[in-house]
Amino acid sequence: MATAPKMKVDVTVPKSSLKHVAPLRGRFEHARVSKLMLAIYGEEKFQKMKDAGVDKRMMFGINPHYQALAMGEELKTVDGEVLVPEMPPSKAIGALILPRLEETADIAGAKDPSNQMRYTPGDNSGYHGKLLHKYDEIVLGYASPTCSAHCRYCYRLDLFNKDTGKTSIRPEELRDYIVQYNDNLEENGGYDPETGAKRYPIREVLLSGGDPLVLPNFSLYRFMEAAGQAKVWLMRMGSKELAFRPERADQAFVDTFKLINQRYPDMHINIVAHYTHPDEFLERDANGDYIPNESGIGYKWMKTSYDAIKRLTSLNFLTIENQTPIISHVNDNVEALHLLHEELRRMGIKFKYVFQGRDIEGHKAFSLPVEEAWRMHSDAMKGLSDTSKSRFSMSTEWGKMEVVSVIDGLKLPDAVAEMFTPDVRATLEGILGEGLIIMKSHRSPYEAETIADLVIARRNPEALWISGYEDRILYDFRRPADQKYAGLIKMVAGIMAAESNDDNVVRLAKAVA
Repeated sequence: MATAPKMKVDVTVPKSSLKHVAPLRGRFEHARVSKLMLAIYGEEKFQKMKDAGVDKRMMFGINPHYQALAMGEELKTVDGEVLVPEMPPSKAIGALILPRLEETADIAGAKDPSNQMRYTPGDNSGYHGKLLHKYDEIVLGYASPTCSAHCRYCYRLDLFNKDTGKTSIRPEELRDYIVQYNDNLEENGGYDPETGAKRYPIREVLLSGGDPLVLPNFSLYRFMEAAGQAKVWLMRMGSKELAFRPERADQAFVDTFKLINQRYPDMHINIVAHYTHPDEFLERDANGDYIPNESGIGYKWMKTSYDAIKRLTSLNFLTIENQTPIISHVNDNVEALHLLHEELRRMGIKFKYVFQGRDIEGHKAFSLPVEEAWRMHSDAMKGLSDTSKSRFSMSTEWGKMEVVSVIDGLKLPDAVAEMFTPDVRATLEGILGEGLIIMKSHRSPYEAETIADLVIARRNPEALWISGYEDRILYDFRRPADQKYAGLIKMVAGIMAAESNDDNVVRLAKAVA
């Protein structure tokens, strides 16, 4: 592919002055990082972390705003403006950002979670590793290789560590990919010429990373200009900056969006925020309790966080949504999850997903079992209106799978059990005795062929990911149509063989095993 010429910007993009939010980033041998770690953990525990290679799994990173919240410190600008009031240290924020000794106790997991590189264009395309095109209608571009702070459970660790070939994309490359894809699709009447399947044009661009909002306003404008030139309908940005450093959303930032809207008034802008816990935006008193508003409606937001949201939601062409995983010791709390949904909705932010923690390397230090997290999410949804709720999902290689229900095991009353032969009773109890988990294909790759189909499996209270159910699946949408019930057939045959002396049954069991 020929190199696209660099895009020219013919407007003056306003600059944001945010020197006070420079991050602290580095391995444990970094002098300032070492000093902070010693102050938090003490010499003995810090040495254990170094010996265990915790910083080799992931570099430490934090910025002044988030550090102030974690440590319970006041943060001011050089002009004396209070950005973070003095409050008790937030254990939740500390657990999100600070290294954990147990991170390297079990390093099992995927280097490329959800096998994302499966959905990047081929080696010779010129786009390999720069973008993700998993769902027909949206293309994800890795706009930035950095964040202003580092979540320890980061799902893009391979991008930071350069482990799997992911790398940043330029705005003009993203534009050209979209134009080429949509033109080719139109030439083929909206169908894949190889498979004959109905396909859909790219209508959305998702800037990800890293975090695109760490980029200067000029760079953001170039990406938005590229999206407008490609005629996408929605420009989406996935970011945790509104939590990490809400000061980023200053007036110059907002004015940058206004400039792009003047040029492309029909293109909507959507920020997918990543608020994880109410401590990221609510003000707390000396006891650590949230402060009710004087009106009696909701709770008091920190001024910097409040102003950032109000500036952005004042734009009629921009919306904000939120999604977050459930992370142990951070937001694995029903009350915190419930309040997170309530307060964000009150401020005009719609919740999208609450995710099961992905199976990254070292994920056992951060993930709750799927069924426990599902129950916690379900309890947190009680007392919320429909517009305030979220879906509990796993973002898997096969698309986003919503965990619809976890069903308790079958317990036959004695009077009922006596109505069945021992073989039938054993079969029923073998299949349903542990209970079931039901997962729905909420978003499926490419032409969305499997959308709304199911995975039904016997429960496994220890499972941290779908891999923990693979040997328990009864019905599986990921299989070809004639094999979707293969797990159920195999299981029934195995139970029947164990309970029967019939040679034909035993041969059947061996045949389907």
